[in-house]
Amino acid sequence: MKYEVDPLNQLDAVRILFSLTMLGYTSWVDVKTREIYDLVWLVFGGLGVIIAFYEVYAGSLSLAGFILPVLVSVAASITLGYLGLFGGADVEAIIALSILHPFPPRGLKPALGIVSIIYPLTLFSNSALSGAMFALILLGRNLVSLGRGRPLFEGLGSEPVWKRFVVMVTGLKIPLESVRGPPFQYPLEIPDGENDATRRLVLMPDIQNDESALEMFRHLQEGGVKEVWVSHTLPFLVFITIGYILAILLGDLALSLLAKGPLSSMLTGLSV
Repeated sequence: MKYEVDPLNQLDAVRILFSLTMLGYTSWVDVKTREIYDLVWLVFGGLGVIIAFYEVYAGSLSLAGFILPVLVSVAASITLGYLGLFGGADVEAIIALSILHPFPPRGLKPALGIVSIIYPLTLFSNSALSGAMFALILLGRNLVSLGRGRPLFEGLGSEPVWKRFVVMVTGLKIPLESVRGPPFQYPLEIPDGENDATRRLVLMPDIQNDESALEMFRHLQEGGVKEVWVSHTLPFLVFITIGYILAILLGDLALSLLAKGPLSSMLTGLSV
């Protein structure tokens, strides 16, 4: 694969600089504190609006070419946020990024040569695949632990295999004394009804109720539990950053994989 530069549009170079600054800073803050001020998204989104309207005024960008990708991104990210699949910062990041990058950078040809017609969808698709890769890393670590004879599901009763698998791709079992707690880690197991001797797995911890999570960790500790399954995921902003970099350098990973199969003729028009 060859990465081509031919040459980069100056305003799009500014867009890339702003995007990398925004995503790099917010990812670092999210990993450290899980708290990001809304002002960050407003500032960079505002800069994107200024650049876009300058191009509309100069005649190098149509108003519809700017508004349509942004509206699609807003609708998609808000829907995912409403369904609980996105956090508030993730929704705002996708919206700000779609304002900064409603279309691919002109002059850069990604190595795979394919992006979505609506460019922000490429950014989201790559981000989702990056998160999936992290899930594989978690699964690998857990399988290694199982292979070494570590009892990962001791005291959890007769949980179905599929549920154990889901937990193995979303969490890790760690000593209770080393739990960092919310907003970084949430329990993936709770007492099984009235029987404190056994526990059951939960697949989606309530990340909106930190006090409840802390109380559950205390309850497990008082019950003599030594190790506990916890959510162990990086903030999705990290994956959005990775997905953005992949979009710039490679293009749309999912569409590129599809292009090598039976749908290749249908995707020819998406090449950049």
